[in-house]
Amino acid sequence: MTQPPRLHLFIGHTHWDHIQGFPFFVPAFVPGAELNIYAPLGFQRGLEEAMAGQMEYSYFPVKLRDLRSRIHFTELDEGFFRVGDVLIETQYLNHTAPTIAYRISSGGASVAYATDHEPFWKASAGRYQHPGDQRHIAFLRGADLIIHDAQYTEEEYREKKGWGHSTVEYATDVARAAGARRLALFHHDPGHDDAAVDRLEALARERLGRDLEVFAAAEGLEIEVRGGGATASAKTDISALTRRPIAGGRILLVTANASEVATIQDVLEEEDLVLVPVPDAASALARGADVMPDLAIVDAKLVDGDGAALVAQLRARVGRLMLPVLLLTDDVDSVRGGLDGSADADDVLAKPFSPPMLHARVRAWLARSLAAEDRRQEPALAPMAPLNSETLRIVPVFRDMGRDELEALLAQSSDRRYPAGHELVAEGEMPEYLFVIIAGRVRVMEAMPDAQTEVVLGELGPGEIVGELGILTDRPRSATVVTLEPTRCLALRRAHFLQAVGRSPALALGLARLLARRLYDSDRRLARYAPDALTGLASRRAFLDLYRRIAASARRRKSGLFLVLFDVHHLNAINDRFGYPIGDDVLRVVADALMEATRATDLVARYGADEFVVLLQDAGPREGDLVTPRFGEKLRDMIARRGLNVPVSCRVGTAYREVPPDSSDELLREADEDMRRRGVTLPA
Repeated sequence: MTQPPRLHLFIGHTHWDHIQGFPFFVPAFVPGAELNIYAPLGFQRGLEEAMAGQMEYSYFPVKLRDLRSRIHFTELDEGFFRVGDVLIETQYLNHTAPTIAYRISSGGASVAYATDHEPFWKASAGRYQHPGDQRHIAFLRGADLIIHDAQYTEEEYREKKGWGHSTVEYATDVARAAGARRLALFHHDPGHDDAAVDRLEALARERLGRDLEVFAAAEGLEIEVRGGGATASAKTDISALTRRPIAGGRILLVTANASEVATIQDVLEEEDLVLVPVPDAASALARGADVMPDLAIVDAKLVDGDGAALVAQLRARVGRLMLPVLLLTDDVDSVRGGLDGSADADDVLAKPFSPPMLHARVRAWLARSLAAEDRRQEPALAPMAPLNSETLRIVPVFRDMGRDELEALLAQSSDRRYPAGHELVAEGEMPEYLFVIIAGRVRVMEAMPDAQTEVVLGELGPGEIVGELGILTDRPRSATVVTLEPTRCLALRRAHFLQAVGRSPALALGLARLLARRLYDSDRRLARYAPDALTGLASRRAFLDLYRRIAASARRRKSGLFLVLFDVHHLNAINDRFGYPIGDDVLRVVADALMEATRATDLVARYGADEFVVLLQDAGPREGDLVTPRFGEKLRDMIARRGLNVPVSCRVGTAYREVPPDSSDELLREADEDMRRRGVTLPA
């Protein structure tokens, strides 16, 4: 009797062109079949969610959960793992979503699969000097077969930069540099017919000569791979099966370009990362020690110096020689990159950059940084060097304390090591200890009222302290703190901590700075996301913050923005005659009518006491002008449904820009002038 198959599927990423064949994969329908699916975690969806999304009834007659096979999903990071006697290595590629290359080695043979990968930078004197390209070549080195993205010619690529794909020329160059034995050209462009693919295959053979065998991949082609190449790209002890959550990670952004700040903030906010923008090198060095960043993004051209020269100074200031640094530059050739984590940037990204690609690069570097921390800490519970006063200086709160003060603090504390999953602090308990994280990482969670769930507030790593608020306020713990990995802490009793604060002005000042930074971060989040209390719409501050990012996105896409300004007519008179509760009802009716008259992608905000603003994305004057009469209809209907027996009308003004300005002030001013000039009032 034939046994059900047991299969392992390796997916580079979850863009539809790489997973749309799965609903038609026959083994997935076989009862008892076992499918193990591996892929990196995407930006917004987990692996299983992404696979299931394309099998909703809107797209496919059978849902993922209705398949009769047993399916296991494994989300991967960089590193290695084994399936039986087969070694699988992974490394991030340069694409518009988190994407990994696979290197599979068994029986002395090695195959590398690298699809959806864009060159980090053009070749210089026939060599690829960018550290990302060097990492890529090192990963491919000595493979018996490389299956590589080769979608474009050099001419086609000029119009497709930032799309995340390679040229035939790049694929042949890196395969030759890696000393591979065979190269399969893969990921053919949908616009290329068989004759075009044949021409690209001939081009690759002409470039390579007899250096290595090259051919175009084709459906049904079977290849036998025999040993002879290197069976592994590099010695590594980092597991690809260990997910390294990056939520709560701190990104120090050093640039005076407000548009770049808005763009980067836009693409990183969904990861729950803390972005700390500073305008120049001096500010970066001044705040770096307090921020303790997990990654730095630095503009190569700063108003007060060279960004590349800041790298070593910044690492020294924060006390992390391996701090990953991504440099933004107009001229990659003039910047030295470094793979050794020394004085050079780890990564260099040419401007204007692709926001999704920057997003993917940030994800990759944070994961690598956490993996490096894991490697240095393991085994975390084994004997470690004793703590001393210099060790404590990695903690910003303690940095300015004298040696005698630090030694006294150490004498009153205990050095503790906890395994992953240990509950360090329990919500609701009275505080007894303050914990200083020396190594490892913890997650802070708060119980949701009247619900059997918890919300993640953030994650903290080395140099952070936990539990100080409960001690200072003499109140029960407001959250639960759990270790995510083996963690080393310095535990300080409540009484000893309060005595130390009273004796040391430096400690008191350091603690005040820490609390001020956390309050600042919380205030920024509240200002950005807290809705208007009366209408539920975005607030004025939220609108101003969101506008910068929406405008930056519109400029990248070369799509215009249409702004509509609404002013509630005679609101003061309504308040005086009918009372403020009725005036509030009027504002709520206007807000609800605006929400019904606009699209989900439009931004609707309460801009002032009696002013509302609507920002329409990807809309020209024709589409924008449709909003005004539609709003009038919705407002009339809603006034009737709510039984609001007061006169409600709004004056309207509009403004359009094909190239939106950095600030919303210009559009708002134009809309206000249009309102005064035309005098349009709704409902008519």
